[in-house]
Amino acid sequence: MGKSKTLTRNNGNVKKLTARIFSKTLYKTNLSNKKGNKKLLGIDLLKTEVQKDLLSTSVSCVEEMYTKLLEKRAPKDIMQKKGKILFLYCLKKSCEDFLTKQYGYKVFVNLDTLRKSLYTKTLLEDIELIFKVPFYVLLEPKSSIFRLIYYPVYNSASESFIEALIDNMVLEISNCIVYFSIIKFSSIFVFRQTLYRSKFLSLRNFERFKNNLNWQLLIKIYIQRPINLYNNRYDIFILRMNGIYCRTIYANRYKEIRTLKNFPLLTLIFVELKDFASSRIDETIFFLSKGVRFTLTSVFGQVIGLIWRGVIEGLKK
Repeated sequence: MGKSKTLTRNNGNVKKLTARIFSKTLYKTNLSNKKGNKKLLGIDLLKTEVQKDLLSTSVSCVEEMYTKLLEKRAPKDIMQKKGKILFLYCLKKSCEDFLTKQYGYKVFVNLDTLRKSLYTKTLLEDIELIFKVPFYVLLEPKSSIFRLIYYPVYNSASESFIEALIDNMVLEISNCIVYFSIIKFSSIFVFRQTLYRSKFLSLRNFERFKNNLNWQLLIKIYIQRPINLYNNRYDIFILRMNGIYCRTIYANRYKEIRTLKNFPLLTLIFVELKDFASSRIDETIFFLSKGVRFTLTSVFGQVIGLIWRGVIEGLKK
């Protein structure tokens, strides 16, 4: 009896913490209409009110998913086994709810089509950091999986740290929905007219934005992510009252490094070669500078000494 009572009380605390953190995130979505970083975000394309609707929809869907999962018997085990499919369903529901709200009638999104989106594939590569770990630390601040990734820089997950992880998840889901919508529906002018900022109604401006967004995503996939993995870094987006910021935090990424292949692996090899070459060049320059210094101090020093001695002797005569 005592054991069951304790378990219920702990579960109640987790639910309260979850509700409190998501309430904070939802509140910030109504204020963060400015971008405090130089990175291009998919949501920059949207009108201010539409952007807020998308962010709040993403918050609600993630909170609903987490809350339902907390009611299950073994939520951590379910997340470990089915985290990827749960994330996809959460992404699908967020996308459908958002588009339905904008158009006033039910919109259905094909899960396989959404899964094949380039942005979705990028998020699935970091599914543990984006979707699973925030849930684990809600259950247990010193979760073994959390410590495996973030220790020793972060010993346990504070409430503010969990909030930052959930901010990042909400923003990544929202950006993914915009990216998916750009690819699938941007040819429809009414779609652009309903959702996009006025400056992107021009086809030229819109295409420029889409190309820049695609280019930034490709840079992230093939260059930035492999380098971050190698340096044990992870970039997260954070919601603040005065805007959206990108921050780099420590994260042990050794497991992901072993999964790299093709071009991302070449990026890693290039970085290795660059580090090797730069250290060898530094050594070469060091030895050359020592040789030049020795030559100047010994050989030329002796020559100057002889000349000076000759001058002195000449003056004596």
